Amino acid sequence: MVGPGDRFTWWLEVFPVLVGLALLLATGRRFPLSRLVYTGTWPHAIIRMVGGHYTYAEVPLFNLLRDGFDLGRNHYDRVGQFAQGFFPALVAREILLRTSPLKP
Repeated sequence: MVGPGDRFTWWLEVFPVLVGLALLLATGRRFPLSRLVYTGTWPHAIIRMVGGHYTYAEVPLFNLLRDGFDLGRNHYDRVGQFAQGFFPALVAREILLRTSPLKP
């Protein structure tokens, strides 16, 4: 499948990735983040874009896992939910550690 299943859903998933990339590029020299944060943003972006392309419930690899392990449903949405909480938390933690007057 070349085009996304639902173009509106695709835009809803990909737009935050594009905004985040623009912010990282715009602030990279004045406020560089750690290598961990920059490396972690790539899997997060890929998970969102794949989820937006196929919709989270229809990602082909996870359909194969569902059928192979006789699962009740496709669990890619769990991967997406984990990524949408974990990777932005890394960014928030680093920003807070570097800008907050509170001591760690």
